[in-house]
Amino acid sequence: MDVLRELVKIVNRKRLSKIDVFDKTFLNAQSESLYYKLYEGLESGQITDDASAAAYLYDSREKDARYRQLKSRFKGKILKSILLFDEDEVFSSELGRAYYECMTFNHILDIIIKMTGTNRLVYELIKENFSKAQKYNFYDILRNYSYYLVCYYALKGDKKNLKEEEKRYLLYMELAQKEQMAKYIYYSAVVDFVSASPVTNEMLTEVRQKLEQLYVIRKELNNPEIDFFYFYLAFSYYENSNELDKMQQVCDEAAQYMDDHPNTETATRRIAVLLYRMKALLHTRQYERGLQLLEQSSGMINANNFYNWLVLKEIEFKLYLQNHQLPEALSVYKSVTEHKSFKQQVAQITEKWKIYHAYWVFMDSYLNNGAYKFSLPKFLNDVPVNSKDKSGFNFSIRVVEMLFLFARKEYNLIFHKMDALRIYRTRYLNDNMYKRNHLFLSLLLKSEKSGFSHRTMDAAEWPEIAELRKQNNYIIADWEIIPYELLWDIFVQLAKK
Repeated sequence: MDVLRELVKIVNRKRLSKIDVFDKTFLNAQSESLYYKLYEGLESGQITDDASAAAYLYDSREKDARYRQLKSRFKGKILKSILLFDEDEVFSSELGRAYYECMTFNHILDIIIKMTGTNRLVYELIKENFSKAQKYNFYDILRNYSYYLVCYYALKGDKKNLKEEEKRYLLYMELAQKEQMAKYIYYSAVVDFVSASPVTNEMLTEVRQKLEQLYVIRKELNNPEIDFFYFYLAFSYYENSNELDKMQQVCDEAAQYMDDHPNTETATRRIAVLLYRMKALLHTRQYERGLQLLEQSSGMINANNFYNWLVLKEIEFKLYLQNHQLPEALSVYKSVTEHKSFKQQVAQITEKWKIYHAYWVFMDSYLNNGAYKFSLPKFLNDVPVNSKDKSGFNFSIRVVEMLFLFARKEYNLIFHKMDALRIYRTRYLNDNMYKRNHLFLSLLLKSEKSGFSHRTMDAAEWPEIAELRKQNNYIIADWEIIPYELLWDIFVQLAKK
């Protein structure tokens, strides 16, 4: 009761009357409040910028002092409201809810200390909540709690308890510092994969060293957040080094970790494991296992989670296409392009699915003795953004164009394009990321020298063929829509017809 009595003194009537946040009464549609109008306008899309907001609220311009003051106060109210969220509604995992509670509680303590000093109230509140932070190893929170207790014991002249708490404080400070370092190591490593930097052997060596550093810190900390930083970096590293078996092992480890520690499980983490596992199965040509996993995981990612759903659909499309299940692949294509959010995506994404469709049309003709009817000029006109990207999906565009020309026996056009492809290989395909592109293009250029003779191509024992058929050798990028070794076999078959 002493704690409540002290809290009532702090949260007095005068302060209560001046609390300035949004609450459920604010959402009344009958409200004449300008705050409500601004909120509703932003939510509905009627307000898109300062000019439209000022016109909507005041029939004025954005420099109107009334609008600028309202905007500033609105921002303050909405920021304060974040501290009042219902953690059960915001966080799906026990871990997330616990961290939100501890973090907001820590902010409250900090404010109380600034108002009243480190007094008995602070001591009692910390003692009540210390165990939750300990349970989840929230070292940054524990460091702060312990520091507050050190201050309290110092002000009380309690040297014995201060010395005992000092040991814990120094330990938590060290652990919090290692936790921060682990996060820094993760972000300093993963930026290489997220950026447009070429994936070189030197880069992979550096990332491997950082992964090993992160592994050591992870074992010291026993902190789920750092464990998953390690898993995520391992996923990226093994994907880009094309060590797909090891990527599968990390998927198994992460899944087992969540099974053994249910409080660490989140939908985001389960989805990440699923997507990387699916990628590994796709790239190792385990189509049936991939499709089986897809069926078992049905419902884990729905279309409302559009970004992850789209990534999964790309993998699903390729599984069906490469496994020659064309009706199923077409169904996936339609489900994506007919989704309400699809047209709102950037051109690079919408064009990508036009490229996928071009490969589907080719494979449909190839497998079903079709006439290869497809308008290449229209297709090339429909993918301007990816056509300008001199690597990546630009290469998949060039390859599918060659496939159609080859199938139609339009050799004059093919020979005309080969000089440009030779220059393209030299200029753009010189690092690890594009090694398979380089190998495949080299096969086409060698075939050109024989006039695309089916006898030469069929009997060829060129080293590029063997290199492409190896697994866990070079990065298999997203733009390799049909594996290049299978495309080579298709070119050989087309040459025979």
